Formats: sequence, C-alpha cells, structure tokens
Amino acid sequence: MEDVKRFLREAKLDSWTAALPTVVAGVGALLVLMRTVSNHREAKEKIRRARNRRTESLRRAEEAVLRYKQSHPTADLTPILKLSLSELTKELHEGSLNPEEALNAFMEKTLAVHKKLNCCAEILLESFDQLETVGSNKEGLLYGVPVSIKDNCGYKEMRHRCAAVPCDRTSLQLIVLWQKYQ
Repeated sequence: MEDVKRFLREAKLDSWTAALPTVVAGVGALLVLMRTVSNHREAKEKIRRARNRRTESLRRAEEAVLRYKQSHPTADLTPILKLSLSELTKELHEGSLNPEEALNAFMEKTLAVHKKLNCCAEILLESFDQLETVGSNKEGLLYGVPVSIKDNCGYKEMRHRCAAVPCDRTSLQLIVLWQKYQ
C-alpha cells in the first residue's frame, strides 16, 4: 500500500486522473450488479411461467379424467394398468379395449403418482385431442397405447426443464416412434 501512495505522489497526478480508475471500476461493478439482478429476475419469471404451465396442464388433465369418470361411472380402469404391453396392444387391436379407456387409466395413474412424487413436468393435453383421430389407424404397432415422454426428448413447443427454452422441432426418436408405430 505504501508503494501505491509513493507512486501517486511521484506521478503528481491531478485529482481527476487519480479518480478516473475508481470511477471506471465503480461503473463496471454497477453494470455487473445490474446485469446479475436482471438475469435473476428473468430466471424467476421463466420459473414462474413454467410452474403456471405445469399447474394448468395438470389441472386440465385432472378435469379430463374426472369428466371421463363421470360419463362412465361403472368403468373400472384398474385392470388395464395390470396388462403387459403385448396384452394391452392385443386388446386395443381386437377392440375389446378402446384407446380412450387406456389413456384415462394411465392418466389417472400418472396423476396419482405425481401427487405422491411430484414427477410430471407437464401433461401434453393434445393426447386427449388425438383420441378423435386415433381410431382411423389401427395398423400401428402401438395403436392406442399411451406413451410418456421424458422432457429431455425434444418435442416441438415443449420446454426442456434442463434449458427452459422451447424446442424448435420434435426429436428424431419421437418422429420415428410416431411414424413407425402409430
């Protein structure tokens, strides 16, 4: 510290020149602080929007399952959950089980498990919309079988939890799955 004082005395700097590095450092620190605060706010806002999307999709899925149960009060969906994949696809292809029953059975189970484990990032509600068109293609190997997608598998318009950015295209794995097995 003594060396700095000696240097400043010997350099005979005027007060403005001596204060300039301090001002520059202060402005730089202020800019870094402002950017950090701004990034923190943006991150909190992204988290808030993601939570709202998730809450809304879970709420709407619960409503859809409840509507199904109200319109089919005698339906017992629990035996569907005990079927193996081959048994499930066989019953769906034969028509003894329909895709709506399968989707609602697995959706109800998904929501129950989510309440215990907090494991669902988002429910893709277009699954319920796809029920209307799924009957036209019974040839697919996975006809009517509900599928769960891990969120690191890109799905167009779905946000990845690890990056919190929307995916601009559907991953190759999902494209192949839908084309080959739907």
